[in-house]
This record gives sequence, C-alpha cells and structure tokens, in this order.
Amino acid sequence: MIRPSLEEKKKFLTWFIQNYQLKRRESLWILNYLLNHELLLKNVHFVENIALTNRGMGLSSVDSDQEPFVYYKEGKRFDDPEQAFHDLRLNWKEDFYLELYFDGAYQTLSSYGILEKNPNETEETAFTKETKKSVEESLVRLGWQQRKSHLLTLIDQSLTDKDEEKFNKYTEELKAIDEKNMI
Repeated sequence: MIRPSLEEKKKFLTWFIQNYQLKRRESLWILNYLLNHELLLKNVHFVENIALTNRGMGLSSVDSDQEPFVYYKEGKRFDDPEQAFHDLRLNWKEDFYLELYFDGAYQTLSSYGILEKNPNETEETAFTKETKKSVEESLVRLGWQQRKSHLLTLIDQSLTDKDEEKFNKYTEELKAIDEKNMI
C-alpha cells in the first residue's frame, strides 16, 4: 500500500474539521495541532482497529455511536485526551495511529487516499465478531430469500401447468418459511 503524502493528510484533516463536529473538544484540539505540526503528522497513520496498535487514538464525531475518545498505548486503554496528547508530543518521531469514527469513514478515508493498512492486523482480527455474525445472518437471510423467490416461480409454474399437487407442495413450503420468520 502506498503511503499517503503529507499534503493528502492535511487536505483530509482540513475537510474533516470543517465538516464534522467531534464529541470532545480536546479531539478537535489534537487534530488542529496535527494539522499545524508537519513533523508529527508525517508519522500519523489513519487506520482501522486502533486497539491493535502500540500507540493509537480513536476520535468520534457526534453522529457516531462509538465512545467519544479512546487512546491505546502498549495494550493499555485510556480515555484521557491530555495523556494522549502529551505522549504524542513527547514521542513525535514514533509512528502514531489514528482512527476517526464518523459516518462513511472507510469510504471517505479511502477516497482521500489516506487509509492505511493496520500493521498489527491479521486476517483473524480484520473482522469483529459482530461483523462476522452480521455477515452470517445476512447470508442465511439471502438464502431464504432466494428459496422464497424460487418457490414463487415454482408456484406460478404449477398454476400455469394446472398441477394442484405441486402447487400445494410449494405453497406449504412457502408458508413454513414465512411462519419461521426467516425473511
């Protein structure tokens, strides 16, 4: 993955600050500080799943359901923005990971070309349990929807063929699906 330029990061942060309100004012201060300190910003990486990083911060916009502020350092979790800011300033030569929680974050960060791969993320950690469960449920629901659609086609065909036996069989199966609330 190509590392984003400093100008791309600045352009995105400027846009973000102008278009989103953050849950904590300290988060805005941190973003403005980064925007005005290029030496720091060049070592900031926009990633997902900051909990997996050695030094990472998560900032939420007011429209996000995520917590307002979270900071991870060497496996420990903190919620004090001043502590994170102090660490960021003291260790400005080290890589720092930032995750922003706002509507359309993945698409927006990707379109600005600044979303980077989290170096600590493996295939196992790439998807949360909630995401995996949601995908599995969606696949099951899709399977039932396809079966229902196929049954409706078979019912139509049995009516066209005037085949009462098949009509009854397919309508019973369709009723069973609907009763189970599978769709």
